[in-house]
Amino acid sequence: MTEKNVHTEVVGDLIVTHLIGKIKVEDVNDWFNGFELVCQQFISEDRQFRLLVDRKGYIPDHFSVQKEWKDKFFNESILKHSKAIAFLLEEGEILNYLKESNTKESVGFFDNYEQAFKWLIGYSQ
Repeated sequence: MTEKNVHTEVVGDLIVTHLIGKIKVEDVNDWFNGFELVCQQFISEDRQFRLLVDRKGYIPDHFSVQKEWKDKFFNESILKHSKAIAFLLEEGEILNYLKESNTKESVGFFDNYEQAFKWLIGYSQ
């Protein structure tokens, strides 16, 4: 089982946020508090950022966890300031579906951290 990791770090204009392991609603709230604080540093200065969302190994302990994450993450202000977003997910049907149905050039779905990172660094708007 993947060890729980719910933290966010920033390097330059790249925000890397992790929400992995067995996750409860309380964990989502803890994660979001740190994530939002980092994002607000950019938003308050009206700067854009690249975002790597690491959810590889994410195991919600209840269906309400996923809803809580969606409600918090898909925040208009955060999305508006994102140059590009790379989602790191487990390989499988969900990842394949998201890759096939994605219509946004600035959003990518990956199962490999290095590929996601390279795509984000190479993304230019």
